[in-house]
Amino acid sequence: MNADHRDDHAAPPPPRLSLGKRLLWPFVQLGHAFKLTGTHLLHHIIGAALIASLMLALEGFHVLEWLDAAMLRFSAEHGQLVRARTDQGAAYRPGIIEIDQPAFEQVFDEREPLARSRLEQLITSAAARGSKVLAIDLDLAPAVYEQHQGGARALDRLLDQLARDGRQLVLILPEQSDQNANLPWIRARCAAGLHFASARIRERMGAVTRIEVKSPVLAAVAFELAHGVKEQEQLQPIPAVLSEQKEVVGLADRVCQLARRTNSEKELARWAFEPVIHGDARDAQEQNAVTAPLHPTAVAKEFLDPTRTRVKLIDGKAGVADHALRKNVVYIGSTYDVRDRYTTAEGEQASLHLHAAAHTSLGIGTADVNKYAVFAADIVIGILLGCLFGGLWTLYGRAELAIDKRMEDTDITRLHRMGTLAEFYGIRMILAVVWASPVVIGVLAVYLSHGLLEQGWWVNPGPLIAGMFLHAMSLRDEAHHPHEEVPGLNVWAQLRRTHPGIVLVQAPMAVLLFIIAVV
Repeated sequence: MNADHRDDHAAPPPPRLSLGKRLLWPFVQLGHAFKLTGTHLLHHIIGAALIASLMLALEGFHVLEWLDAAMLRFSAEHGQLVRARTDQGAAYRPGIIEIDQPAFEQVFDEREPLARSRLEQLITSAAARGSKVLAIDLDLAPAVYEQHQGGARALDRLLDQLARDGRQLVLILPEQSDQNANLPWIRARCAAGLHFASARIRERMGAVTRIEVKSPVLAAVAFELAHGVKEQEQLQPIPAVLSEQKEVVGLADRVCQLARRTNSEKELARWAFEPVIHGDARDAQEQNAVTAPLHPTAVAKEFLDPTRTRVKLIDGKAGVADHALRKNVVYIGSTYDVRDRYTTAEGEQASLHLHAAAHTSLGIGTADVNKYAVFAADIVIGILLGCLFGGLWTLYGRAELAIDKRMEDTDITRLHRMGTLAEFYGIRMILAVVWASPVVIGVLAVYLSHGLLEQGWWVNPGPLIAGMFLHAMSLRDEAHHPHEEVPGLNVWAQLRRTHPGIVLVQAPMAVLLFIIAVV
């Protein structure tokens, strides 16, 4: 009687699902996987705040610049999205006169230092084209064999005469010489009205992502001579705290002012290229105050290449063809040295091209997004990514748990085995999608960041994507062993009970890192 009584009250077995419904079961569960509780949402908020605070702190110490370089290299190597682009810097784009490999062989006979007579011919030809500013990325200081020759060089007489005629010439500061032999030459050229600048290009971790704005580098000095100090200030805004402290001091005369006050080329090189910013020394060291992102359009080959002109032999002299492009500002230099190449968001470029691109980028105007706006955006995007990755892990966990239960079924019919096998491969496909999701999102983020950089904004979402994916993995086991909700507990208390590490470790760390980043 007891056995019959137990049979009468036993729960009926669950209804058997057809093969079609069982194949569609994972997709039906998709909606359930993304129904987050308040505990899950708070979990993602704390995780996103921790990662955003960590990135904010590391960016303050410039630790993540290698990731910027890696993203730019990836973007450059794998091409750009097909889209029509316009030259946003057309009004500011200078001309380029370059000594490439054929010119180095045919015009300069592959000899270094470059023959001064040929350089004199080249500068004469370039000046005859009516350019207002000549930025010369060549070391024109007397070579060792010229230092003991009496009288002024013909090249120096030409440079001085062009300056007296109203041309603005910018030379790069030469390499330090023994016993400061180049210092009198620098002072003499300064007295004649020439300007000096640095040929330095900011490179971090193998890529060029930023340009100097407040230091007398070649592009900044040439841009100031061509467009004036005020226009440069308007196009390249600096933080308000520095803008209030900064005096309007030009970059063009910076090197010559210091050359008159020092007797050491080493000291001149050391102090000449400090940022021209007055005020608090600590604020002056802020990266956002002295540099700006290099605009991709400025260095894009489709816009840069048409401005390039190669040096040729014309009637036995080094010069530029008459039909070549004429520009108000011209950069003159060499591109034949394969070691003088840099990686950018638009591929590999020679240093001469990057100087011209930096000039164009100064005209377009780029600036960093406010770091606190980026911090807030990182938290919002991190929460969305956490919900996405967490939902995918939950979907996979529930599918795996369901098939484990069905594997315990004693029904071993052929149809049952085929359905179970199909579900098994379906679950493995879900797992592949889960692991592929951060990769796909990361690739899309590279192109999105490249597009944002064209609008003057630079962001690197790589650490956020990777961090939130790993963070979401901590919830994957809840599909197998869900936490029981305790009535009467609020969301914070529930999270502290189910995930004490989030409350006791991650939340305090997020606050601590944010304080470090701000202070």
